[in-house]
Amino acid sequence: MFIARDSNNDLYLFRDMPVRGSGCWWAEKGVDGTYLLLDSSLYPEVTWESDPLPVMLVVKG
Repeated sequence: MFIARDSNNDLYLFRDMPVRGSGCWWAEKGVDGTYLLLDSSLYPEVTWESDPLPVMLVVKG
């Protein structure tokens, strides 16, 4: 999984490595179920200029 921020400051979690477009990141393998909009205040170190950040989703039970 990866997180990336669009040029408008929206932050997304992607299932697969996204591809940079002209102002946003795209899920190359399709759209449905491949990304999730996150709270834009999270991960301020992730910017439009930075590469997507690999992350791991941990479910606590």
